[in-house]
Amino acid sequence: MTTRVEILNDFLAINVKPGATIQDIVEKAGSGLPFGCRDGECGTCVVEVVAGMEFLSPKTEKEEKVLKIVEATNPCKTLRLSCQMKIAQPNGHVRLKY
Repeated sequence: MTTRVEILNDFLAINVKPGATIQDIVEKAGSGLPFGCRDGECGTCVVEVVAGMEFLSPKTEKEEKVLKIVEATNPCKTLRLSCQMKIAQPNGHVRLKY
């Protein structure tokens, strides 16, 4: 059982099992999504979750802290740090835009 992850900017679609990190998914697929610290502290890998938030892991404390800063200039409530997200549920469809 997998969840389909689409990276809209790159026209990529990947079927992945729960537990997979978005960072691993996009790196293996050859996405152009940028990463900086890879630890949830810099905000380089911010993405907009266009659809499928319910299939992703909850926000981490690090992610919440960085997103407060990011959302001060971009009030979009569907932003996430891709280095902190994991696929949490099977049989879903997640659409991401960076």
